[in-house]
Formats: sequence, structure tokens, C-alpha cells
Amino acid sequence: MRRRFFWSMLAVAGLALTVVAVVSAVLTRVGVVQQTRVEIARQAEAVAGLVEEAASVDGRVTGRRLLELFRDGSLDPGTEGRERFIGLLASAQRVTGGSLVDLGWIGIDGTLHLVRNPGLGNALGFDTASLIAGEDQFRRIQLPEEAQALEAVAHPMDAIDQGGITPVVVVAQRLDLIDWREIMRSLLVPLAIAAALSAVAARSLSRWLGSRLGGLATAAHQLAGGDLTARARPEGDDEISELAETFNVMANRLEDVQVREQEFLMSVGHDLRTPLTTIGGYAEALDEGELDEEEIKRIAGVLGRETDRLRRLVEDLMLLARLEAREFTLRPEPVDVGAHLAETVEVYRPRAEALRVWLDVNVEETGIVVTDPDRLAQIAVNLMENALRYTPEAGRVGLSVVPRDGGFALSVTNTGPGIDPEDLPRVFEKFYVARKYRRVRPEGSGLGLAVVKQLVEAMGGTVTAQSTLGEGTRFSVAIPVQAPSNPDRR
Repeated sequence: MRRRFFWSMLAVAGLALTVVAVVSAVLTRVGVVQQTRVEIARQAEAVAGLVEEAASVDGRVTGRRLLELFRDGSLDPGTEGRERFIGLLASAQRVTGGSLVDLGWIGIDGTLHLVRNPGLGNALGFDTASLIAGEDQFRRIQLPEEAQALEAVAHPMDAIDQGGITPVVVVAQRLDLIDWREIMRSLLVPLAIAAALSAVAARSLSRWLGSRLGGLATAAHQLAGGDLTARARPEGDDEISELAETFNVMANRLEDVQVREQEFLMSVGHDLRTPLTTIGGYAEALDEGELDEEEIKRIAGVLGRETDRLRRLVEDLMLLARLEAREFTLRPEPVDVGAHLAETVEVYRPRAEALRVWLDVNVEETGIVVTDPDRLAQIAVNLMENALRYTPEAGRVGLSVVPRDGGFALSVTNTGPGIDPEDLPRVFEKFYVARKYRRVRPEGSGLGLAVVKQLVEAMGGTVTAQSTLGEGTRFSVAIPVQAPSNPDRR
């Protein structure tokens, strides 16, 4: 891992240095070209001033004088026009500091004619239409067999009345091209020094990161090997520390899950062992054949109750397993929730009377709500079973249904012993209530509230519990207007 860190960081540093070097060279080149253009444009304007001065008569520039300077045999040896032209070019050379200067004109045929270098105008390929319109033009050509280019500007002067010509001043300057081999040779030493420093920094950083991540990797291997007490040690305040803290949160949850699974298995074993022991004992008594008819009837009743208890426990375990794995069915349909729940809980009235518990049902008109009636009935049944189980004689169990935000709210209350405040956050855990409050009511699978929570959340709702010791408990369920849009998921 440290080697990968090292080479990765070194490669990134080398690439960054190379990119910086190349970009710097290109930007330098662009800056030189721009500066050159500004300079030769300024020189062209200065030469144009010299030309106007040389062609002026009584302070007025005339086309005739320009024609004498630029054409009509003015460059023939020994002529006065040639001498003036040579003197003009010498002055222009001094003004431009040695740049290449040429003079010319654009004739009526739209062709640029240069006096000193006729072929240069063709090589540069100036747009004469733009020059006639008064626009400066820049062109660049590479000199044959040289690592240089020629940057040139054509500066048009105002058209002169006589002859219909447009005088043009051309100034050119040599421009060194980028020699990449020379650039790379000049960068070798800085790049080597930067690479060495990057290697040292990368090695130090890779060791530091490797040591920090190594501890996290060790803890991960221990956790994967079954040691749920393994934890990473967060150091500092960065992403690696955040990763270590997240790992520890995950490890805590895994350890908590294992503890709860062990408690779950112990509770299941206890709930299975008790009825099985009872059934086994009575089966031996029946096998001995020494019981009278009344005793046999009593034993048959006990066996029936214990069998029902085992059946409920197995069914609840299977249902909860499907709920947690989301392997269940939701079939939402239009339901009159109030009427449906009132009918569902009415079957508990005879049982409540037998237990001498008052059953109070308060159902408001909810209208038609799209929900799953079977799952809704399961929620109400489990809450009613739980309430009746923990309500003493002369107590009261109540069920209420009210409309809420297009959906509905269901609450079940009882006047039982209540739940300790520290136990409220865990009442929906499997077997938790049954294990903690078995002394109050030993019956039940201990899975009813866990099933309720899973069903309510699957239907997009919420369930909460409030309790006061010695007064009773309230379970509140809120179901939205419509169940989730994933019916028939198995």
C-alpha cells in the first residue's frame, strides 16, 4: 500500500511539473508574440509619419510626391527619387531599431506592391481589401531553414487623391520559434531537483498515510475474523479520522447486532423450552395410562394452549423474518379504515369481558383511504393483544381512529403498569418487552410490537410509544394517505 502511495504521488508530482513547464513556455511564447506585435505596430505608425513628412509640399502630402517615392522609376540609380527613398529608409531603420521596413502601395488592381522586397508581400498574403479599408494586418511566416519566424504588420496610410493609390508601410521583425529540445534541456536540472524533492515528500507522506491506514486495515481484518471488539484509533481531524470513526460506528452496530441476536436466540430457546417441557411432561403422564378421565381432559386443555402458544411463536417468527427481509406482500386498495378497524377489534370484546377489562372503541369517520386492509388489521390485532395482555382486572383498553392529512392515525391505550422510561426506546425490539415484563404477563411470543413496527414502516408510516409508570401506555400509529408503490413484493 505504501509503495502504491509513493509511486502515485510521485507520478502526480512529475506530471504537474511537466504541465507547468510546458504551459509556462507556451504562455511566454504568446506574451513575446503579443509584445512584438505591439512594438512593430508602433514602429509602423512612426515610419508612416516619416513618409508623410518626406512626401509633403508646403505641409501637404501629395500623391505625386508619393508616386515619386514609391514608383515611376524613382529607384533608378542616380535619380533624385532614389536618393530620397534611400534616405527615408535609413531614417525608418533608425526609428525601428533595425527592423525590416518596406514601403509599397495598393494599386487600382488591388495588388500590394512592395518596393524593396516585392516577393515578401506575396509571401505574407495580406488582405488588401482590409488594408484599403484602413485596418492594420498582422502576418507571420517561418523563414526557410531557420528556427525563426517573421512577424510583420501592414499599416495602411490614407489614400492620396492623385493616382488612386493606398500607400502601405510594412514593418517586420524576426521572432525566435520555440525549440522544444532546448527548453527540455534547460528544464532538466529544475525537474530533477523537483522530482527529488517530490520523491522525499511522497515517501514521507506515504509512510504517514500508510501507518494511519494500516491501523484501520488491521482493525478491519480483526473485525472480519470475528473479533467484534476491534476498533480503529482516530487521529487528527481529517478524512482518515472520519473514516476511522465511521468504522468504529459500524463495529459498534455489528457488536450490538450480535448481542441482540444472542439475546434473541436465548429468548426463543426459553419460549420454546417452556411449552415443550410442559407438553413432554404431560405426554409421559398420558403414556403411563394412570390418569382418570377428568385429569385427561385437563391435560388436553393444557396441551392445546401450549400448542397454540408454540404455533403463534413460530408464525410470528416467520412473519418477522419475511418483514425484515422485505419478502412480504403489500396490496393497497380503497378501504373505509374506521369501519374496518371497528369490525376488527369487536372480536376482542368477549375476551375483554372475560378478563374483566373495559374495551373502549372510538372511531371517527375517515372516509376512503388507499391502504392494505390485511396489514392494517395485523397492526391493530397485535396492539390489542399487547394491551389486553398487560392490563389488569377492572382496567381499560381503548382504541381510537381519527383522520389525519389525508391518511389516518390509530392509537391503542391501556391502563397497565406502564413501561420504565429507559425501556421505551427498546419496546419494539424482539422479545424485549416479554423478557423485561414477563412477571406481569408470561403469555405471548414477545414479537408482536416488533411485527407492528416493521409493518407500519413498510406502509410508509410511523409508530411511537408513550408510557407513565402506574398509569398505562399508549401506542400511536400514523399511516399516510397511500401505501408505498411497491405492492406484491415478495
